Amino acid sequence: MARLLLLLGVGVGLFLVFRWLSSQPPRVYWQWIAVLLAAVLLILVLTGRAHWLTAVIAALLPFARGLLALLGHIPLFKRALAGVDALKSKSEPSSGQISTVQSRYIRMTLNHDSGDINGEVLAGQFTGRTLDQMDLEALLQLLRECQDDEESVALLQTYLERKHADTWQQQSGAQGQQRTPSTPGEMSREEALQILGLSSDASEAEIIETHRRLMQKLHPDRGGSAYLAATINLAKDTLLGK
Repeated sequence: MARLLLLLGVGVGLFLVFRWLSSQPPRVYWQWIAVLLAAVLLILVLTGRAHWLTAVIAALLPFARGLLALLGHIPLFKRALAGVDALKSKSEPSSGQISTVQSRYIRMTLNHDSGDINGEVLAGQFTGRTLDQMDLEALLQLLRECQDDEESVALLQTYLERKHADTWQQQSGAQGQQRTPSTPGEMSREEALQILGLSSDASEAEIIETHRRLMQKLHPDRGGSAYLAATINLAKDTLLGK
């Protein structure tokens, strides 16, 4: 009975700690996570139970990629990944680069330093407005308007997933199930440069580094989309002549 009460108390304590951590800034969050992990590891070593932890890690290594992909869909883990990206961005010098992807209805932009995405409406009743000026109802109305252009649907759904991940599909109904292209169409060198936010004299090393940084922010597991990831990959291949 005493052991059960102790375990219950530990469980409640851990729940309260992680609940508090989830409301903290990324830097504080990761500092406390590191302290907790170090404390757990120290306890295992002191009690002679660290050997089983090594065995568990070795057994899970072959499935690491699949486990990370699965965890990427869990809100708390998504927040943790976002925190890691934010810390990396702060440690890297500001590049000032902006990526641009344009479709019939939307010109989408991505700030390389902050990872923020926005867009300008190019056609329809919302022409001239930016996406961050529109509420969810207006964004869903725009989604209905641009159903005749798959690229516009893909870009707008990416924005909705970033800004209204918990509600937009429920409110959009059938529109939330609209099939979007998994790969972009043909791309010119000028378009590829705009997508990666590079100048015409960019070196191969700059192209590869910019591609890597963008994929970290726009990979589907990090809140991006398969369409954007494919677009960035095609831009890199176009510039490298592959």
